Amino acid sequence: MKNRRFRIGVSLLVLAIGSIGLVLVYGPPATSSVQTTCEPPQCLQLPTITGANLAGQTRTFPAAFTQPYQLVVMPFNREQQSRVLDFVPLLQEVSANRADLGYYSLAALPNLSAPIRLLVSGGMNMAVTDPTVREAAYIFYVEDQAAVLQALNLPDAKTIRIYLLDQTGHVLWQASGDFTPELANAIRKAIAALPVKA
Repeated sequence: MKNRRFRIGVSLLVLAIGSIGLVLVYGPPATSSVQTTCEPPQCLQLPTITGANLAGQTRTFPAAFTQPYQLVVMPFNREQQSRVLDFVPLLQEVSANRADLGYYSLAALPNLSAPIRLLVSGGMNMAVTDPTVREAAYIFYVEDQAAVLQALNLPDAKTIRIYLLDQTGHVLWQASGDFTPELANAIRKAIAALPVKA
């Protein structure tokens, strides 16, 4: 028991020292402002936000969307972000069946301190090894998380949100919650109802 505690303590110390070193060398992940182009509830659209994926590429959304449709899973805190991994097999399945559908995890996290941003990004980098998933998993440290919630007409950030978006980020369908077989079937049904686009 003592050896296990010692190993955990040493691991945490190494992680903390490594994180501080990375902050000093590379700097923490950047934060993003939030810009909206339409007002809910008449218009629901992903606001303009910038973040980096786990492969280190920085993109601004919704301009970075490349497909006519996007399936987006959006967590709002670190705990939700780890549970998004449960959606990955479904995301890969539905995108493999539709050439006009892309998928993303767009984590709209609050503006955390620089060392915490680095720890969060580092933890996700260690948890996700699939290169395709790493390219689709973006983290936004938004300077005003309330503005993201307002743009999507959300009362709070207490649950994971799932969206079908068009290429400009307009919401075509939405749901919320952790992964369940019932939610997966609802997502499949919503995708099947979309007209196929070339």
